[in-house]
Amino acid sequence: MGERLSAGFRFSQSSLATFDACRRRFFLRYIRRLEWPAALTISDQWEEAILRGKRFHQWVEQEGLGMDVNASVEEEEDALLREWWTNFREKPPAGMKEGQIFSEIQLTAPLGEFRVLAKFDRLSFGAEGRGKIFDWKTGRKRPQQAVHAGSWQTVVYRYVLVEGGHLLNGGRPLAPEQVSLVYWHAHFPELLQPISYSPEEHREAGERLEEGMGRIARLEGEEAFPKTEDREECSRCPFRSFCEIPIGPAEGVGDDWEIDEEELNWDLIPEAEL
Repeated sequence: MGERLSAGFRFSQSSLATFDACRRRFFLRYIRRLEWPAALTISDQWEEAILRGKRFHQWVEQEGLGMDVNASVEEEEDALLREWWTNFREKPPAGMKEGQIFSEIQLTAPLGEFRVLAKFDRLSFGAEGRGKIFDWKTGRKRPQQAVHAGSWQTVVYRYVLVEGGHLLNGGRPLAPEQVSLVYWHAHFPELLQPISYSPEEHREAGERLEEGMGRIARLEGEEAFPKTEDREECSRCPFRSFCEIPIGPAEGVGDDWEIDEEELNWDLIPEAEL
């Protein structure tokens, strides 16, 4: 019997997006569970982008907990990171501090025979019953509203909040029309608009998720997970040495690399599960 996903695997936006980008990367990361061969593949630009994004997320989380991060900001030598923080303080997303706030929280919900996992940067639940999702983006490539609106992240985050948000909302369920998602981009703080939700979109999200997860779960054996033919994907893939792709500096990583939800230390972050 060939290798396949382990029983009880929880699908996230990262795993679904990884499968779409390169099935072999999905196989190595989630089925073989190989460690990232960082010493062989990560360029200085890649590492700098990841560390900068993690640092920004850390500051936002600490600020949300009421901690004073001014000393850390003043001591920071990275001018771009300081610029991001200035944007966050001066041009924050609307409603970020309204209602009950949860920062860096995981939430899972069942869907058919599968489970879906969302890892939120911040959630807020207002007195009027609305739930807002906030996600921080830190790449330097100009973001496109349509790309974010159609992404697996948008599908997963809104679906999971509707299905499981009552666990954080005092037992009160959330209707799809009460949920919105705000992508706030540190380099373009006023560019992206909130993304709303509807019952029809929720039904379609459930169907898309169940179909996508089922298709992946049925695959068996390494041959069912071929390499992508997109060499741009390969150039910034930390697993490319396993595919015998020539090792070299990843092209453009410093401009468009976004911190992956799974690169944060989620072992230390609370989780709510149905």
